[in-house]
Amino acid sequence: MSLPIILKGDGNKEPFAIEKLTESLRRSGTDDHLAETVAKRVGATVKDGMTTTAIYQEAFKALRKEERVSAARYSMRRAILDLGPTGFPFEKFVAALMHAKGYETSYGITVQGRCIDHEVDVVMRKDGKAIGAELKFHNTPGFKTDLKTALYVRARYWDIQWGAEDRKEKAGIDEGWLVTNTKFTSKAIQYSNCSGIKLLGWSYPDGASLSDFIRETGVYPITILTTLSQAEKNRLLQSGVTMCHMVMSDPDSLKRIGISAKKQSLVVEESKAICQL
Repeated sequence: MSLPIILKGDGNKEPFAIEKLTESLRRSGTDDHLAETVAKRVGATVKDGMTTTAIYQEAFKALRKEERVSAARYSMRRAILDLGPTGFPFEKFVAALMHAKGYETSYGITVQGRCIDHEVDVVMRKDGKAIGAELKFHNTPGFKTDLKTALYVRARYWDIQWGAEDRKEKAGIDEGWLVTNTKFTSKAIQYSNCSGIKLLGWSYPDGASLSDFIRETGVYPITILTTLSQAEKNRLLQSGVTMCHMVMSDPDSLKRIGISAKKQSLVVEESKAICQL
């Protein structure tokens, strides 16, 4: 019996592999038995032409019925996509994430180059080294950050470094990063590795990617919470609340957007469980 052919987010097609679905469930923290059970249940419904988004939605619903916290963690990538449509909440999220990694962070900083001024999305400082990060947020899962973006980022940081040298400044930007919530094209990776731009993507580099950092630090976006409606998440984002730990440290932020006292307790408890606090 041939395997169903499914449609990926980038438009490519491939045979459905239940092993991939099982592994993605395990990576979210789901125990082996539940991951295999959910994968088998969902796998039995997969048909030719089904999209990976539809498969994810079915897996999320099945997992949520069994274990809400595991379902929330499984939705992490989609939760990052839901930080849009603008990239500003993503800037705040990355700054908080890297702060948890031990960096002193700030965002939206204007830095003078040799030719023009540049607004640096996130500046990170650690061990006497200053890193400027250019963030590229996409709310489409199949989108890839390409070579053109890598070339642009490399040119920006050369101009910033030249400006610091002209002014004989010791405290300039020492290193440039390109950070995205999706993937990179192979050419973007090849050029960045050659030219000295560090890449941080959803699954790149292996073992030290954006998703790895999130699981390691416990810094999760509020869009991951299953106890909140999409409208409530949007109101929190508009009020400047972007991370689960912000809800825990300031539960009144929920009250201010009109969430009932009973639901506030559920949201705070889910936040604690997801962040393992």
